[in-house]
Amino acid sequence: MSFRARLTLGLVAGAVLPLAGFGLVLLGTEIARTGQLDSTLIRVVVFVLAAAIIVSVLFAYFLAANLTAPLRAVARAVERTSAGDLSARVEVAGEDELARLVESHNRLAGVLERRNKELGRILLAIGETSPRDGLERLVAQATRSAREAFEMIDARIVLGDPTMVPVEEDIPGEQRPIRAVLALPDERLGLLVGHLPATRRWDAADQDLIELYASEVAVAIRNLELFDQVERQRRTLVELDAAKDEFLRGISHNLQTPLTSIRAYAEQIGGERPDPRLSIIVEQSDRLYRIVRQLVSVSRLEAGTLRAKTEVLAVAPRVRRAWDALGASGVAFELTDEAAGWLAVADPDQLDQVLWALLDNAARYAGGAAIRAHVAPRPDDDQVGVTIADNGHGVRLEDRDRIFERYERGAAGAVAEGTGLGLYVSRSLCRAMGGDLVLEPAGDGPGAAFTVLLPGEPSATES
Repeated sequence: MSFRARLTLGLVAGAVLPLAGFGLVLLGTEIARTGQLDSTLIRVVVFVLAAAIIVSVLFAYFLAANLTAPLRAVARAVERTSAGDLSARVEVAGEDELARLVESHNRLAGVLERRNKELGRILLAIGETSPRDGLERLVAQATRSAREAFEMIDARIVLGDPTMVPVEEDIPGEQRPIRAVLALPDERLGLLVGHLPATRRWDAADQDLIELYASEVAVAIRNLELFDQVERQRRTLVELDAAKDEFLRGISHNLQTPLTSIRAYAEQIGGERPDPRLSIIVEQSDRLYRIVRQLVSVSRLEAGTLRAKTEVLAVAPRVRRAWDALGASGVAFELTDEAAGWLAVADPDQLDQVLWALLDNAARYAGGAAIRAHVAPRPDDDQVGVTIADNGHGVRLEDRDRIFERYERGAAGAVAEGTGLGLYVSRSLCRAMGGDLVLEPAGDGPGAAFTVLLPGEPSATES
């Protein structure tokens, strides 16, 4: 049974039972006096009992409703508080247990509302901190936020050993001293100290909250230190990278002149006195010259000075000349020209550099297997494509995205010669000419296939 039902039943019983007992005594007295029951007296007693029951039930109902009204108000307030509405308050007059219960609820709701506001201010303060602000600004902002969040009279953050700051005595009636250690799991960075008004309530939960805030401030300070360290390392790396690029630009330009002289004198001496060693000097000079051109291209790409001077040209003859200039003796080469009169719009020098890099890569990574080149138009995209494929080990799946980055090579990169710049420079040159360089999806067979895409147009006779 509910509390209200039990209360109503108790009130009815308290009102009817004495009256019923009196009726029974009256009937017993009548029997003792006359030796029999008077029917009229019985009807009167029954009528009085019935009337008393009706009246007591109505009275008990309204009295129970009046007595449980404050309890219902407390229940509604507790439900609203549990739902997050901490503004719910209950007013009950008097100084009895019910009034004290209502007062406890109102006080608890007020404390929860205050702590929720403190927590909200703390979260806002933590969200506003940034390691880019610097230590002085971070400490000032954290101090101001602590003062506002906990309604402190004053507050300050002392960095260093917390034991060096003396503990203030809490004197009743005066400002209450507050302190919280800026603690990390492995270190104590400082102390948050301040004062509260003498009338300000402060218990263990408030102390836990300010210590949590102090721990967050300690984390922010540690993050600031780590950020400064990372920023210094980043600046150092940027300076080293700039110095490296400057070195590459300088050495690449300075190497071109002596390489040209070496090649010219070797060809001149070879014309006067033929010697197989001179042809090797010429071949390796050409190879080194092309590597130097890659370095020059990298420096021009990073400086933003690389510009394409486009011409309309046939692609297949340039592929053949690039292969012949490579001098890869002992490696079979197959060129399939299906251009069908389509011409490419490209920079001749840059295209030669791209073709040489791709053919050189194919020859080095193919392990002596045949190299295939296929030229074909892509009319739907107004492009001409040149696909160079080999039968080597191919490119691993995890390497497919990174091989076009600077100084990156594929699976054989650890043992194969090269600068790791060929694919990076080649893709950049293709894009500078309005095209692209892509790695074709891995097929069923071995090897890798790269396709140069260039803007194209049909020849005048074809159109």
